[in-house]
Amino acid sequence: MNRFCKYHPGTDALWFCKHDGLYLCQQCVDGRDDNYSEARCLLCNQSVEPFGQGSTAPLWHRLDRFLQYPIQLSLLPALLIWAVVAAVIPPLPSLLALTVLGGIPSFGFAQAIMAGKAQSRKKHHRQRTPGWQELGSGHGWKGALLQAAPAVAVVLTAVALMIWVSPLAGLMVGVFGMLLVPALWLSIQVQGADPGAWAAALTYMVSAPRDYLVAALLAVIGWISSAAVVMVVMDVLPAPLTQAVGGALAAYWWLCLAAACAALLESHGRFWGLNPGAPRVTQSLGERREWVQLCAGRFDKVLLSSSKVVKTKKAGLADWKKFDHLLAILGKEQERQQQVEPYLDVLVAANDWPATLRLISEQRQRDIRWVPSGPAIRLAIAKGIYDLEPKTVVSLLKDMHQRHPDFTGLCEAYLLLAKTLGEKFGLSGKAEQYLRFVEAQNRDGKLRMQVNELRQAWSK
Repeated sequence: MNRFCKYHPGTDALWFCKHDGLYLCQQCVDGRDDNYSEARCLLCNQSVEPFGQGSTAPLWHRLDRFLQYPIQLSLLPALLIWAVVAAVIPPLPSLLALTVLGGIPSFGFAQAIMAGKAQSRKKHHRQRTPGWQELGSGHGWKGALLQAAPAVAVVLTAVALMIWVSPLAGLMVGVFGMLLVPALWLSIQVQGADPGAWAAALTYMVSAPRDYLVAALLAVIGWISSAAVVMVVMDVLPAPLTQAVGGALAAYWWLCLAAACAALLESHGRFWGLNPGAPRVTQSLGERREWVQLCAGRFDKVLLSSSKVVKTKKAGLADWKKFDHLLAILGKEQERQQQVEPYLDVLVAANDWPATLRLISEQRQRDIRWVPSGPAIRLAIAKGIYDLEPKTVVSLLKDMHQRHPDFTGLCEAYLLLAKTLGEKFGLSGKAEQYLRFVEAQNRDGKLRMQVNELRQAWSK
């Protein structure tokens, strides 16, 4: 039965948290560095378990599907191509490697079969059989060749030993080599198309031992049965036909093994860091955790993390707005009042004057005589809101010589106050008093010139 995520309606649940009793999607799961082998609930930080894994049958219950998989209309040509190429190559051991060229379509199909279960695609895309058009795009060929390299190396080494040393030695080398091939294929799909990905092969062997053993035994059976059939038919069929049988069997077992590895990826991919069938998470860990906590009404937890952020130098305007909003939601008015000054500094630095006015208005509702404590911030606010709220400009600047007589920008502040009184309210007489104060207190030629300009403008 399909279930949906508690906090993302319409998104299939992939995990279940026993602690909270919640079904969660991929975005609600917290893994270290987004590695879901250590998945945790973003709400309670407890371990979660995959949901729906129990409904997936073990690999050994699906052996018939893997054995039937290559016998499909779209895949049969791959068997035929390998058989034909193997048949036309001269039967010389030194040219045996050239026979592998016939397997290139099988390499590409195998990669596409596994990628369909490993990549984030819609369900109907993951279930369908890859077509020839996917091989023509060139997508995934590096991964296909890296998957083919270890298997081809094992086969060529085993065949060489069978020819030049002994059949038993070659068979044993092939058996032990084939036990590792599925892990090497899985590592390319999970870690990416890079030779260094092979180093992670042991992880996939020990993390899903029973299912991996099925895939490994399928590879071994394919090797032994193919070698046995070739050794039997080589006594009754001509060499070209014997080689054709060998090529067809190689293609057949190659695709069978790819289907088994794809089932492994589908069943255990989430433990290995894959997210098949759901959008890849793009939000950061902190953003996802905060979103889930907000949806669950855990505002106090989000407030705790937000308070830590605003204390850092990296805190931006959005961080402060969120912090103030959370304080308002939780009714922590005393804390809001304590944070007014630093919040105001951030708003002024960002030139967010509407928000600045709202914050000043809220604070004045608490204390009608309140003004920012610093003279520099009062002057900066007055400049920013000159056109928006001239009354507030007057209230911010009118008594600065009493509170801050040593402020170096006092004359500039009173020049702005005089301009506001004269231009916004038509109080030229009151404005003249402040202009005289500026003339008396300051000998700066630039300010005196501005004073004269204002007087000339008002006299017209």
